[in-house]
Formats: sequence, C-alpha cells, structure tokens
Amino acid sequence: MSTVFNTLRGTRLTGGIFLDAEFSAPWCVAAQVTPEDCRPFMPVPQHIIAYHYVALGDCVIALAGQPPATVSAGGIAILPRNPPHFLASALNVVPVHADHLVQPGTGAGPAHIEYGGGGEVTHMLCGFLGTDTPGAATVAMLPDLLIVGPADWTVAAWTESSLRFAVQESAKGPADSGVLLVRLAELLLFVAIRQYLALRPGDCAPMVAGMRDVLIGRALRLLHHQMCRHWTTEELANEIGLSRSSFAERFVRAVGEPPMRYLARQRLDKASLRLLETSDPICRIAYEVGYESEAAFNRAFRREYGSPPSAWRRGAMTHRPESSSPANQARSA
Repeated sequence: MSTVFNTLRGTRLTGGIFLDAEFSAPWCVAAQVTPEDCRPFMPVPQHIIAYHYVALGDCVIALAGQPPATVSAGGIAILPRNPPHFLASALNVVPVHADHLVQPGTGAGPAHIEYGGGGEVTHMLCGFLGTDTPGAATVAMLPDLLIVGPADWTVAAWTESSLRFAVQESAKGPADSGVLLVRLAELLLFVAIRQYLALRPGDCAPMVAGMRDVLIGRALRLLHHQMCRHWTTEELANEIGLSRSSFAERFVRAVGEPPMRYLARQRLDKASLRLLETSDPICRIAYEVGYESEAAFNRAFRREYGSPPSAWRRGAMTHRPESSSPANQARSA
C-alpha cells in the first residue's frame, strides 16, 4: 500500500472549494463538477476528482448503475472520476440541475446554494482536485464513489472547521492561501483511499502493478471499468497494442496471474459484496458482474467460495454483524 501512497504524493494536485450549499428537505439535485467550476482556481485539468463534505444533516448520493449511499454529518463522498450523480434528501424527489441554483459568492468566497422545501437542513461544502500528471492513473482504478463516514476516521471532528478556515484564508486574497484548501483536500483524498484499501486490501495489487507497467495499468483500467464486457485475452491485448503472447506474459509478471483468471476473481469479488450489501436477486447480480447465465455464475462462485451464492449469502449474513459491511457503515454513519 505504501507504493500507492508514494505515487499519490508525487501527483501534483490543485483545486478548491467552489460551493457552499444549504438544502432543506425535500430536495434532489443533479450534479457534476464542470470546467466553469474549475476555471476560477486553475486551467481546466485533464482529471477531476470531485468531493462533497457533509457538515450538517444527511445526504443520499446516487450514481447510475449503483445502489445509493447515505453520507451523514462529518462524512465525505469522493468521486475519483467526477461522474454525473444525484444528491438528495430522498431519491423519490424530482431532481433539478444544480447549475440553475448556484448564486455567486460574496467577495472571493465560494458560490452558494440555498434550496429545498423548508424541512430538515443539510449543509455541504463541495470541492474538487484536478491534475494533469500521470499519477492520476492510480486514481483511475478506484471505484466511482468512495465514502468515508464520521466513524471511519479520527479527523472528522476538525474537518469542517479546517475547511472553513481554509476558505476564509483563500477569500482574503494572499497568493499562497489557496494552498491550504488543496492540501486539506489532498488529506481527505488520501484518508478515503487508505480506508477503502483497508477494507479491500486486494485492490491494492492492481494499482501497484499498473504503476510498474503503464500498458498493464491501461489493461487493468479497461477490465475494472468494463467488467461486464465479454473479454478474451486477445481482445484485451489488441486494445492496448500488444500481441497476445507478449501481453499475457507481461500481465502475469505484473499481476501474478493470467488476465482472464484475474478478471474472474474480480467479478466474483464484486458479486460477493453485492450479495452481502443488497437483497438483489442472484440472477441480477450475475448479469451485473458479467455472467451470461445464473447457472454459469453459480458454478464459478461455488468453485471459488465452496458453496452456491444463495447458501453463501445466508451463511455470511448469519455470522456477520450488520454494521461490518462498508455499505452499512455508510448508511448508518
């Protein structure tokens, strides 16, 4: 894991907090950091990492194709690839585009939003980190959404005050004051990644492999981002411009196993998390992770885990405390 953080520390990051938002239930907004959000702080970067820190109340965050998660006061949601997403008090509320709600900030302070139906209040600080450096390849292999709840880290108590101090200092205008925001946001990013890797240490291996071999790193990103695609070793080799034999040899040398074996394990790992964290039917989970039939998924899962997915789910839920699931930690944070 230290290799991952050494690479991240070598990545030149810039950014800022561009929005101070206060919502009152019921509310739902469609959001995504835009180039216009970045321009007051820096030239538009090649890679944008968005984040939302919840200072008060609760926020539901939802991305296409993923179950929603809840972030409570003291928690932060980080989106390593800045996908479109929804923020809401509840997802049954009709969404509006956040861009239409933004009001200019006072002085050099961030823009602000006040929106909602007058009920329970949620207060958020929204920001971004941007980079054009190659180290962003490490971030590209992270999941679309990282959530660190207030119970997951020891710095939650002072995060809001530190963010507000950084915003105030930046608003005063000294040339170096914006560095405070960037460094604090970097800390939040590193803590979130550390927490994610602590919960799923196996995900550290492909990141390290991708840093050692750029082409294998590209192949790993393709596999992780298109897990449902019916890959073959030859197709993957063609995508990155290598012969099948050369690619297979380099992949094994970097990752420690053949590409299709690696893909199968990642699919089953993702499926096992879905079995624990959702009540979705097994046939749906099988399809989501890339299996054409439930029967094929059952056979593969039994080979890897020693029992069919339905029996494994029952046994795991019986012996695993409800609060131990990362998704449940996020929901109950």
